[in-house]
Amino acid sequence: MKMRKGIASIVAAAGLLGTLLVGGCNHKQPSASDLFNDEAKIAVGLPYPVMEWRALTTSVDRGGMTTSTLFGNDVAVSTTRSGVASYPAGAVLGLVTWRQREDEHWFGGRIPDAPLSVEFVEFGSGPVPVYRHFAGAPLSEQPDSGSPARLAAIEAMKPVRLP
Repeated sequence: MKMRKGIASIVAAAGLLGTLLVGGCNHKQPSASDLFNDEAKIAVGLPYPVMEWRALTTSVDRGGMTTSTLFGNDVAVSTTRSGVASYPAGAVLGLVTWRQREDEHWFGGRIPDAPLSVEFVEFGSGPVPVYRHFAGAPLSEQPDSGSPARLAAIEAMKPVRLP
């Protein structure tokens, strides 16, 4: 008899706890803004479809609150995979830099916000690659020609090697 009362109290307590847990959840369907980060989209109109290329490496500047990803076209990707030290004609690198914002779904997380700039380094038959810089909102080509130091910094970014 005591055993039945003990089991009945445990079952009742478990049922009450289950009701509180399930009743306390307010499950909602995720909205499009929960699933897609539209603020980080790169607008069309750039000379290359940088977001369709493969990512080579990513960096985060915590002080500047930015995230950058270096992308490469097929020629650049095959060059980095083969271990060749310099990029051949036809290789194009695209460095996209986003402002960061807090992730409202992950405490302490930061995600890309609006793009700050897109920089292209185009390797051709000449000795110096062509540098093109797009910035602003909307992204528009900037008149700067890119310093040799900036070109060297982008070209020297090491791709991530994955197994």
